Amino acid sequence: MAEQQATTVSSTHKLVVKNIGLMLSGDIERPILEADTLIAIGGRIAAVGRFKDLDTDQADTVIDANGTVLSPGLIDSHVHPVAGDWTPRQNQFGWIDSTMHGGVTTMISAGEVHTPGRPKDIVGLKAMAIYAQRAFTAFRPGGVKVHAGAPVIEPGMVEQDFKDLADAGVRLLGEVGLGGVKDGARAREMVAWARKYGIQSTIHTGGPSIPGSGLIGADVVLEADTDVVGHINGGHTALPDKEIRCICEGCKRGLELVHNGNERAALYTLRVAREMDELQRVILGTDGPAG
Repeated sequence: MAEQQATTVSSTHKLVVKNIGLMLSGDIERPILEADTLIAIGGRIAAVGRFKDLDTDQADTVIDANGTVLSPGLIDSHVHPVAGDWTPRQNQFGWIDSTMHGGVTTMISAGEVHTPGRPKDIVGLKAMAIYAQRAFTAFRPGGVKVHAGAPVIEPGMVEQDFKDLADAGVRLLGEVGLGGVKDGARAREMVAWARKYGIQSTIHTGGPSIPGSGLIGADVVLEADTDVVGHINGGHTALPDKEIRCICEGCKRGLELVHNGNERAALYTLRVAREMDELQRVILGTDGPAG
């Protein structure tokens, strides 16, 4: 497996990237920067601007971009990692490293649901989430930062369980609806507990995908009130247009589009978000790995 841990950079290491032809900001309101040079110190961006205006002396590393485009690393908002860069359900090796070559430097887990024998009891699911959070914090497949440890909520969980997870460093919930909690009222209560302790939530939207999942329609999505509407264009089968519009107009949460979803529904969602002047709500993921 082509995996590697992140290379450590000294706190004083000075990197200069010059002769940048076009610099993108990642900000939808101001996508292009008036700059041709970037300076990073200790692995963090310290300055962006014109070469003549910046202090580029005594650089440890100088990279000549030769007029190419420089963009922030992309964030894949929806992945399902298991063990490093191997996911056994799809028999996928190296998919994280491959995605990195497309410009993705950060991934966010929507649940480690493809883990063989995934525990569904409360003690087991908490333990698995903490394990995944620890493992991917300590190891970066292909150099990608993977935010993992996203438990799938199950009936019987109480507020203390979410506090325990947060205290252990868990900051994500897996897709609501991939476990035993499928009704909006129960999901809303648990999502509120998660939010109270700083845990971000997402919900499976559309038709069933993995065994045990089911159809999650607009009514459940709106009642659950998760922070992100996961793959609104379908994690296999998209909802009807009227339900997609209902979700877009009925909540102010993130609208996630995924590569492994319905392309027509994705474009429809974009059009609705643009009509509402709320394109900032749209986030992009893959739902990788694909089988």
